[in-house]
Amino acid sequence: MNLLGYFDDHRYEPQPIEEIRFTSRVFLRNEKGQIAFLAIEGEDFFGLRHHLESPGGGVEANETFVEAAHREMMEELGATASSLTLLGCVIDRYHLIHRMTFSVYFEATLDQLYSSTQRTEEETLLIADVVWLSEMEALKRLSQSKNAVDELIHRRELCALTALLKRHEEGR
Repeated sequence: MNLLGYFDDHRYEPQPIEEIRFTSRVFLRNEKGQIAFLAIEGEDFFGLRHHLESPGGGVEANETFVEAAHREMMEELGATASSLTLLGCVIDRYHLIHRMTFSVYFEATLDQLYSSTQRTEEETLLIADVVWLSEMEALKRLSQSKNAVDELIHRRELCALTALLKRHEEGR
């Protein structure tokens, strides 16, 4: 698997890593070629949030990264997809929560978008909207951050999105 990026947390005081988390994330494209992003608004253990992130989340016990990607798309977007293509992995250290996260990214094509989602209580509180952005709109918005947590999330997303766009330029 390609390592797309490794990022240390330079925004918070260094802390020992007590947890390793594996996540699966998806750049889901609609029929117009736009990519789905979750607009995250609110406050949690990281503090205030105002950022975009790709649909995705933790890989559950006995679940593959592909299965987690499909489950997360259904839970967060109410979407099914086909043509999942592995992009690679981004590794992040988050000192504030003593965690290292391995985020495996996929690209997929939207099959069906349903009117309901299956979001957790926390997701319901934090996901303000689903926005569909062109590649250029996504690059622009991910290049901006209002606070520390936004910066940490956006650099991960920007790294993976840049790898996706490079892959397309190279015709892969």
